[in-house]
Amino acid sequence: MASHTELGDFIWRIADHLRGDYEKNDNEDVILPFTLLRRLDCVLEKTREKVRETELQVSGKVTDEVLKKLLTGAAGVPFYNRSRFSFAELLKDPANIKENFGSYLEGFSDNIKEILYNFSGGEEKGLAPIYETLARKNLLYLITKEFASDKVDLHPDVVTNHEMGLIYEYLIRKFKEGAAAGEQYTPRDVVQLLVQLVLADVEHTLKSSKGTLVAIYDPAAGTGGMLTVAKEYLTSQWKLDPTNVFIYGQELREKTYAICKADALMKGDDASHIRRGNTLSDDQLVGHQFNFMLANPEFGTDWKKIEDSIRKEAARGDDGRFGAGLPDVGDASFLFLQHMISKMTPVDKGGSVIGIVFNGSPLFNGDAGSGWSDIRKWIIQNDWLDAIVALPEDMFYNTNIATYLWVVRNNKPEHRRGTITLVNGNREEFRTLMRRNLGKKRVELTADNIREIVRMYREAKPVPKLVRVFDLEDFGYTRVVVNRPLRLRFEITEERLNAFQQSPYFTGLIQTKKVGESAAKDIAKGKEKQGSLLQSLEGARSICPCRDDAEFQRFVNDSLEFRPSIQLISALRSCFGEIDETAEKVLSRPLALDFDRLIADSDPGNWYENDSNLRDEERIPLKTNIDDYFETEVLPFAADAWLDRSKDKIGFEISFTKCFYEYKPPRELKDILRDLESLDSEADKLQGELRA
Repeated sequence: MASHTELGDFIWRIADHLRGDYEKNDNEDVILPFTLLRRLDCVLEKTREKVRETELQVSGKVTDEVLKKLLTGAAGVPFYNRSRFSFAELLKDPANIKENFGSYLEGFSDNIKEILYNFSGGEEKGLAPIYETLARKNLLYLITKEFASDKVDLHPDVVTNHEMGLIYEYLIRKFKEGAAAGEQYTPRDVVQLLVQLVLADVEHTLKSSKGTLVAIYDPAAGTGGMLTVAKEYLTSQWKLDPTNVFIYGQELREKTYAICKADALMKGDDASHIRRGNTLSDDQLVGHQFNFMLANPEFGTDWKKIEDSIRKEAARGDDGRFGAGLPDVGDASFLFLQHMISKMTPVDKGGSVIGIVFNGSPLFNGDAGSGWSDIRKWIIQNDWLDAIVALPEDMFYNTNIATYLWVVRNNKPEHRRGTITLVNGNREEFRTLMRRNLGKKRVELTADNIREIVRMYREAKPVPKLVRVFDLEDFGYTRVVVNRPLRLRFEITEERLNAFQQSPYFTGLIQTKKVGESAAKDIAKGKEKQGSLLQSLEGARSICPCRDDAEFQRFVNDSLEFRPSIQLISALRSCFGEIDETAEKVLSRPLALDFDRLIADSDPGNWYENDSNLRDEERIPLKTNIDDYFETEVLPFAADAWLDRSKDKIGFEISFTKCFYEYKPPRELKDILRDLESLDSEADKLQGELRA
């Protein structure tokens, strides 16, 4: 019996017949719907005659609705085909295959036609686009014949639902080879691990409560692989009643949605629970809550097209799905997680567990106060983040970047509350090389690998190099602004004096909105002020260079014939002052008479101007006393610094690499020298051979 890879590869090669008549990118428009049709054809084979007999018996005697129910019952599955055709029958009349193929498609039940419309461009275009181009190019008979071949035997007795899902994903992956890194399909070994992590400690509860209804949800369902594996695990491994396990999903792309929904139909699931549309901007399952949720949203997917909708939802705050914050427009990953959290079942009703695949961005993107950090803070401070598992690299078909599985839940067991477990699965012992690469996927997780990772997660006990358990606060920090005083030295040169006379402050003295005689008076007063200023500045040359802002400001202002202003003080600093580390600190109120150095130095933020060029920020761990940190880590290197605590911001980030950093001492110098000497010797030998 052929494996799913062999079957998928054979189907993939059928596309060779399309070469020259179809663009390569359009091949999937033929291969995917025909693969689905062949599967439907095989599923209905045993009951096809019974459906026809039933229709002949009751046609015209019952209403259409009753007829549909009777035909569904005859088919033994939630769909049917009432035409007289199958793939085999279509091949018996090559001359009329176009018309017969159209009749075949129209014979499907409405729920299958709704699925097929996703391959034809929509109901308004009908089903003809699936086959009419093939017919026009004289390829319809050939393609139908290839799919009807015994080599594409997709009968349920031969190809299980699980294997059929793998075939779909194999084909889609082949069509998407070379796509952006984010457009990946989740390998089944990753899905198996994620499912087992999500279900790791609820086995006893689910087994002991027979009859419990379980709802599983994937907001980025793709072809439904995660939903399939999760349900199969619950029903085959834990023996839950399949009729008590319900799958729900939403998918944006038409073709993958069609496959997912068809797969649900063929498995006897309620296909109405599979919806199409953009989960983030058009949630099709509003008000639903789920016990278990799994997802692998595309890495780095932007949300520019739906930005207005997202921001409107975020504006609702806690009443909406995105009240915790918004990540960068270029990455929607945290939007998916917030959406899933909004659908968690309340704790008093059992709570929920979420498993989601991320790249590294959600771990550390964004500083304190950013949307990224605020979302992490919201999740962690609510004690929802249970664990993060790092996967080996080279695990995905279209990307070899680092990936992580997040387990988020509102029903942590007592012994896990207040902690976050990090499991480092990105180690050699978990890197099992595949016999044959699949795209960029070179590594797979064996059943033993999965079992070991799940065990480490479940036990949540520190293991050197593999497992670390942290308190919630370990990932938090306070971003504190550190200021240092502005220090200015004043010089009055002809160049600076000319610049001052062109400054907005100086020229503004003779500007007025008045007209006529009133304007003339204002201008005259302004010129008097300008003259007084220039005279005062000439006198101030005598104290320059001046390294004391207060002394310079007082000297200039004491001889003025008008009351000084803040604008004048600022203009003097801008035109005549320059940074000088040896100068005195610049006072916020240089003309104040109540200045006391001891008082000012004890409260510098209220007395001194800060130098924006020297402003710095410190990220101080939440568990560290900020004042102690300042005294030991800042003041010894900047004795005149002070903290602006009004700008404090709490941030959270998870540096996975730092948590598992292993120090590797540098090589011994003698070893390095020995290698260099060996290279020199080899170079001399090569040069000798060339000269010879």
